[in-house]
Amino acid sequence: MNIYDSNIKKKSIVFLAGKKSHGPNDNGEHDYPAQARLLHYCLLKSSMADQISITRAENDEWPEAEISRADVLVIISDGRDGDLPFAEASHLSSPTRINLIKEVVARGAGIVPIHFATFASENDSEMAKQWQGACFQWERNGKRDWFSKITWAKGMLDHATTGHPILNGVEDSPFFEEYYHKLSFHPKSIPLIKIRALPGENDTEKIVAWAIDRETGGHSFGTTMMHSLDSLRHNGLRTLILNGIAWSAGISIPKDGLRTLFAEREIVNTELFKTTPLGMIKVVVLAGNAAHRWHNWPETTAAFLRAWGDDTRISAKVFTDPTDLQNGLNDCDVLVLNWCNWEDSAGMPEKAKLSIQNFVARGGGVFIHHFANGACHASLPKAAESDWPWYRTLVRRVWEHRDIAPGQSRHDNFRAFEVKACSNDPLVAGMPSFTIEDELYWKQHGTEPVNVLMKAKSEITGAEEPLVWSYEIGKSRVVQSLLGHSAATYSAPAMRAFVRRVVAWCANRALHGKMDGK
Repeated sequence: MNIYDSNIKKKSIVFLAGKKSHGPNDNGEHDYPAQARLLHYCLLKSSMADQISITRAENDEWPEAEISRADVLVIISDGRDGDLPFAEASHLSSPTRINLIKEVVARGAGIVPIHFATFASENDSEMAKQWQGACFQWERNGKRDWFSKITWAKGMLDHATTGHPILNGVEDSPFFEEYYHKLSFHPKSIPLIKIRALPGENDTEKIVAWAIDRETGGHSFGTTMMHSLDSLRHNGLRTLILNGIAWSAGISIPKDGLRTLFAEREIVNTELFKTTPLGMIKVVVLAGNAAHRWHNWPETTAAFLRAWGDDTRISAKVFTDPTDLQNGLNDCDVLVLNWCNWEDSAGMPEKAKLSIQNFVARGGGVFIHHFANGACHASLPKAAESDWPWYRTLVRRVWEHRDIAPGQSRHDNFRAFEVKACSNDPLVAGMPSFTIEDELYWKQHGTEPVNVLMKAKSEITGAEEPLVWSYEIGKSRVVQSLLGHSAATYSAPAMRAFVRRVVAWCANRALHGKMDGK
């Protein structure tokens, strides 16, 4: 639990964040602690900062003393829909908690449920609507029978009313989100935001944010948006939620609303926990060689540098001589191999080999790009003597240049094809399908386990071939991508965002940015 300011003369805002659910850490989905931290941070940066005190409880902590004197409770948690592993919304999860909420509502405190926390059982729904104005109705006649709906859509944040202070400064711009709609509303609820793109017979079924002035005193705001941390990159949604929290606490909203900038996890955590800022992510790229220029090493390396430029944490050095790795990895976080010793009998120098092995042993991350999976191999033309068996420990799917069992590695002709994410791993969380021009590799050799991240259909094999995967070797994180024959691969915004995420993930740092590159 984190208490920012105990000055009781200020309006007291209490965040009640549940435990993260919905997949791996850092995918941002239903990441309640991270979402609460960002909203906490934004409120501290807003024009209301001197009027509020903030308590933030994470992982379903329940600080009774702070809750009992709160002016507004912000609930960001799972909500039960009849099935495990999801629990009741944090404020509805036990009779003890419900009784405390009744007390704070009776004295006029606001209740702000967000996204999954809007779910309420049939027994709790009328009570929840009186507290917060609306709820997601998933149960009827004692059975799991959804009245409400969930729809992924790209919509605009259309104002459903005019003049309400919560809508001050809320921008109306396109927004792709998991919307909960066709909700059950209290008769006194005030619709604030509707999404015209949602299915429904009338506007009421498209309402996704609302407010209520309770007849018993106090007022509340709620929204079913904010599926992920990335949702808060949308300026309109971020302003809407900050306005709603402040209004529910009894604070007057400025004409332009509570406008603040989005901040990445590391910045938020550094400020809230008063930790030392993390340094740069240092990357070394080995690119080359001259005998194999049709793989466009200079162009793809330049594409990396352009993509990494959008993450100010990343600094990079480029080497074209493997000898430079002997000392070049000493203070490096991530090694990018964009290199193959095609027709080069020298291969990797012995001291460079030792440097790479030591780098991996101490936990350095590695990104193996495109044809680098064919390097240092006994089947390389005019380079068989450069075989390096340990390299197959690092590279778990290897290009075999000879037609031996189980067969020579091959690829489709350079062409346009669709790539799809096939995992909920943080590296590809939110990645849309996209079309690129590239070589589509298949029949790579290796049996060690990998976590496949992307696939595409080969026009030759007719199968969905794995193209990108991740794995760990001891403390080292490794990503291998068969994509990247030319710079054209990185014309896709998703691939530019992906290679930024690769560097961060391999360095054990927070992943930044949406996969659509916007």
